[in-house]
Amino acid sequence: MTFSLFDELGTHIESLSARRIAVTGSGGKTSIIIGLADQFKEEGVLITTTTHLASPRDMEYPFDEIAIDPNNPPKVEPGRQVLWAAPDSDKLGSVDPELLQEASKLAGYTLIEADGARRRPFKFHNEGEPVIPPWVDCVVAVVGLSGIGKRLDEETFHRVGEYRAATGSKEAWITLDTLDVLLDHPDGILKGTSAHPVILVYNQSDAARDEVVAEALRLGRTKKRITAVLAGTCRGEV
Repeated sequence: MTFSLFDELGTHIESLSARRIAVTGSGGKTSIIIGLADQFKEEGVLITTTTHLASPRDMEYPFDEIAIDPNNPPKVEPGRQVLWAAPDSDKLGSVDPELLQEASKLAGYTLIEADGARRRPFKFHNEGEPVIPPWVDCVVAVVGLSGIGKRLDEETFHRVGEYRAATGSKEAWITLDTLDVLLDHPDGILKGTSAHPVILVYNQSDAARDEVVAEALRLGRTKKRITAVLAGTCRGEV
């Protein structure tokens, strides 16, 4: 992983005095969470989801503890990263919202994956997501720049059919115009974030040309709802 991305992201989170953070979007949410958990490990980090996470059978999580007991919040001590979730068929599911809120008060930091994207770099939200608890301090919204210049289809864009139906798009390729539409659309990148500071993270920036990254940053900075816009890369994206 590129340290500078998490160093900069961590600095912005600290400047907001944010301790409870929801992560939404596509193109490496789980990798962003893993990097942030490492960044804040000294103070103790609780990691969870309000939707679903991959099962430990399918993904090797680098955390100190995986607690799959929705009725018993784990103790999160300084220097430890604890993943807490509920069993849910072949994945991990969400725990009780009230228990999560109480548990978050006892952890140094709480990181919440608040939607899914099936490992696509781009996505469009459905009616029931993202699931952002009202008590979080900020939202980190992630977009994978590796999608720019690729075909706009199911392989690169989660819920591409819903996106086309909602926007009337007939685009064959994902472009910066696609990104701009998603930044403005009510079911796009910023959905559900109006009550919270938003840090927009363009992940996979090494897969895009420098001028594409620069224009993506410019587009993000034109949106008044966004507090900060960053670009970088973390490898092994999930």
